[in-house]
Amino acid sequence: MRVASERSDDDVLEQLSEIWPKAAPARVQPVFEDLRTALRVPDIPFPFRLLAHWPPYLAFAVRQFSPFIRSLAFEAAADALRARAATSIGSLPRSERLAAARALILREHELAPKIVLILTAFAVGLRGRASESAPPLGTTPSAQEPIAVRPAELPRTVDERIAPLPDLSTPSERGRVLLTDLAALRGSPALDDFSRALAVSEPDAFAELLALRRSIEADRLAQVRSELLAQAERAVRRFTLPGARVLPDFMVPEPALAAIDAVVDRLRTITAEAFLDVTLARVALDGFDAASSAPYPVHVAVDQ
Repeated sequence: MRVASERSDDDVLEQLSEIWPKAAPARVQPVFEDLRTALRVPDIPFPFRLLAHWPPYLAFAVRQFSPFIRSLAFEAAADALRARAATSIGSLPRSERLAAARALILREHELAPKIVLILTAFAVGLRGRASESAPPLGTTPSAQEPIAVRPAELPRTVDERIAPLPDLSTPSERGRVLLTDLAALRGSPALDDFSRALAVSEPDAFAELLALRRSIEADRLAQVRSELLAQAERAVRRFTLPGARVLPDFMVPEPALAAIDAVVDRLRTITAEAFLDVTLARVALDGFDAASSAPYPVHVAVDQ
């Protein structure tokens, strides 16, 4: 995939097609497998299907960060994001219309905060940390952290509790209208897996999600999104090294590096919006307490 150097950052993402695992080139396949088994998911989440247009970058970034994905500290950081999102949203009336999408809601409530953390780590690595007041890895933080950072405590595996994605290529006309409405409410494209899967398989649940989102002021949701991204930045500093760029730029030309930076930033915002939506759905489906923690928790580390 070629990205023209004169193309504006705003439209880079819209020019990309998704690279699905079955059609991925040989050099991308092991990267996808690394992600799939690190996240314990049966398929590849949408940001990585887009970032696969830059195989050297994605391979390096995943190789650097996947050991931390397989750690209890990473699981705890994702749970902290879930708790913050649920607390910010508060209580909502229970909705039976969302029950038909339970498997999808649980899947994305498991994955969305983790993908926010991963994309935040990618963003930190791309821009560097020399000018930031981030503590070095292993530094005792100001607030007591219950779980130390020990990379690769958990095995590479697929969690059979996590549902696979449906075919996302054939939304109905109603589904396309719902996606357009959601994109307008978010102010960003509704191209995440959660929204698209709802549009394809459960349009009634999608309509309920839109009603939930409209019940909360847009400014409040924007503030919560900003707070979640800031918390994600604080969290990933425990998983990255201090100094200049964590992820070097020598493997891609400068115009491509600028495009990658723009795409990572856009994907992070879209994923944060999807995380808010799935938290709304989880609160309305199962209540505040359930939405504050992982639907498929990992309790025991595996000795290496």
